Amino acid sequence: MTGWRDAWPAGSAVDLVEDARTLGIKASPRMVTDYVEKGLLASPLFRKTTQRGSDRRVFPPEQRRLFHELNCAKLRSPLARVPHRTMIPVILYLWCLDDTVVTHTQARRALRTYAQSAGLNSDEGRRSTARTIVEQFAHPLATTSQLRAAQQWIREGERARRPNWDALADSLSTVASPWRSRGLPEIVRGIGPPHAPFTTDHVVAKWEVDWQTNQQLVVESVDERVLRRARDEHRDDWQQYQRVRTDLASRAGSLAHIFDLPDGQEQAARQRVNAFVSILGNTLDLTKPTFARAQARARAR
Repeated sequence: MTGWRDAWPAGSAVDLVEDARTLGIKASPRMVTDYVEKGLLASPLFRKTTQRGSDRRVFPPEQRRLFHELNCAKLRSPLARVPHRTMIPVILYLWCLDDTVVTHTQARRALRTYAQSAGLNSDEGRRSTARTIVEQFAHPLATTSQLRAAQQWIREGERARRPNWDALADSLSTVASPWRSRGLPEIVRGIGPPHAPFTTDHVVAKWEVDWQTNQQLVVESVDERVLRRARDEHRDDWQQYQRVRTDLASRAGSLAHIFDLPDGQEQAARQRVNAFVSILGNTLDLTKPTFARAQARARAR
């Protein structure tokens, strides 16, 4: 992000509105305020140049440039209206990557917006997600009713945004080991590399950790110091993952595609943010007890 400060002066909300209008975008001070509230922009800085009163608050050069780039991205989008939430991953990607553009307070607000929109999808989108997940785990002997039941639990959990984790885990286990319905022992199946497969219980536990993390982000109960600590850990973890990504893909067989590099910046941003949320769940001490419950659930079958 070096060079952002050189090309752009600081500016007030009025200046940002004019920047947007120069691009042909209808803008107003309220639009700038919305960007701040959602975490797309940091709060403007107080300045005082007179003995009495103060001047308009200003956005630093990095933030003014960021506002410009977000508006350029909106113009490139095929959508007539670009929801704020769709641009949030880019903000969080910058925060994960760099220390000079997005502030920690801004990132906290952006994470709130991100968590509020997690799981929002159309009915067809929920159906597609459910089919894809179930197909990954389904044994060829799984019946149509077993497949539909698992898909329904996934769709309903996403729709209500409060999944029944026990029922979801049990239904996925059933499609992975369909003979369980006849009283036969479960054969645990997993996806991913043979040396480190993800079982249905692992996957559901990860979803639950992410859900719990998002619940805390929605109410902004996570301290900025915790966010910074999680980000530092995420950066180290991400670098390690990049070093072994190719090796993992080579041993994943038909599922090697899950280790592919993202096609575009938007997918790269979402992948990075999702990885950070998982690390944050561990930092918040949510991972260990959640996975312990998942293991107990599996043993009880």
